[in-house]
Amino acid sequence: MSGAYLLIGEGTLAEGVEEALREAGEVVRWLRRPVDRELRRALEEPTHAAVVINRDDIAALRTALLVEYLRPEIRLVVTIFDRTVAEQLIRVIPNCNVVSMADASAGAIVGPCLDPRLVALHRDDDGGELIAVRGGDDEQPQVAPYPYQPPSAARRAANRLRAQFRPPDRSSALLLWSLFGLVALVLLEAVLAIATHHEPAVTALYEATKAIAAVGPSAFFEHGSTWQQLYGIASMALGVVLTAVFTAALVNRVLSRRLTGTFGSRTIPRTDHVVVVGLGQVGFRVCLELRALGIAVVAVEQDPQAPNVALARGLKVPVVIGRGGDRYVLERLSLGRAVALAAVTSDELANISISVSALAVEPGLRTVLRAGSNEVTRETAALFPIGVAQDLDRVAAAAVAATAIGHELAHAFVHRGETYIETPGGIERFPPAAA
Repeated sequence: MSGAYLLIGEGTLAEGVEEALREAGEVVRWLRRPVDRELRRALEEPTHAAVVINRDDIAALRTALLVEYLRPEIRLVVTIFDRTVAEQLIRVIPNCNVVSMADASAGAIVGPCLDPRLVALHRDDDGGELIAVRGGDDEQPQVAPYPYQPPSAARRAANRLRAQFRPPDRSSALLLWSLFGLVALVLLEAVLAIATHHEPAVTALYEATKAIAAVGPSAFFEHGSTWQQLYGIASMALGVVLTAVFTAALVNRVLSRRLTGTFGSRTIPRTDHVVVVGLGQVGFRVCLELRALGIAVVAVEQDPQAPNVALARGLKVPVVIGRGGDRYVLERLSLGRAVALAAVTSDELANISISVSALAVEPGLRTVLRAGSNEVTRETAALFPIGVAQDLDRVAAAAVAATAIGHELAHAFVHRGETYIETPGGIERFPPAAA
């Protein structure tokens, strides 16, 4: 079929797709923000395929439906993040191909996080076996199954138990340790009652609990010796303080909008975990992929109103609200025992700053960041070891452009400055060197 590729959209990803298509030798007509009349006129000309790029899934869906209405059965490529929306769009428009920037590029972050020798890591089409892309010594990267063994259930349980006793914020710490203090006070009073008055264990526990709840000493010590009465005075004072602290911390915990847990699956991990800074589309998908591999993960997001914060909370992914480059925030995340830190915000300079700050807190930390192969990244890397920089915009642009041309695309990645796509037939450069 002859004709040009109609590119609809604007932004860095659209620029990358336009450049990739032209380097592949294709003709591109680019409409950045077309109104319906402009889109109708453009589709009247010979068009090989239409590519819709928009970070807003609803806007992308609306444009895709309009293109299908104006030019039925045209080859259509759309960028959509939400998998449910993508499935419905494919069901309605069978000739539509959906590409998610997050799905296309998440493997380029997950791979280096787990193994510095990997260029990318993803699951096969069936969602079972792990496929690794290794750089190797030659120019052509190699693809092979990755024999990854997730942490054992016992190790994960031990890590989670350790995290329970290291709460991340002051309110959680007060809640936890005041609770432990109240329990310890009850047990101590019960032990003293058993030792001095030879009471049954259940009776002693009952009297001790009643005493703490009523803020008063146990009845066993009301007519006891001097040291027992002094103990009663101390236990009353300590019980008042612990009860007040526990109540205040509990009320603050219940009424505030918490995205981490003191107990349970949303507890911030303290060892063998990955810190993901930036909970956009890519960051959210990276969190899910890592957790599917059995790796504990904690996300850091500056905007508490970001759309994926609510999704993460529903999926029980712990989220810390704060600036990723803040040293105080990073020190709370146990970077010394972390597997890696991934800085994947949409701001390239912010990602470099986050990597520098993280390495200042923990010099030996493995860092992976979303950053292009431009002068800023190269100059910074020449002066400071910022970690593994992955040009995710370029990766996603190659995935979209290759899909538009007709490749049965699995994944894309960048290796030694060259972009490659992984198809069922193997690895190949894209755009081809001849083009």
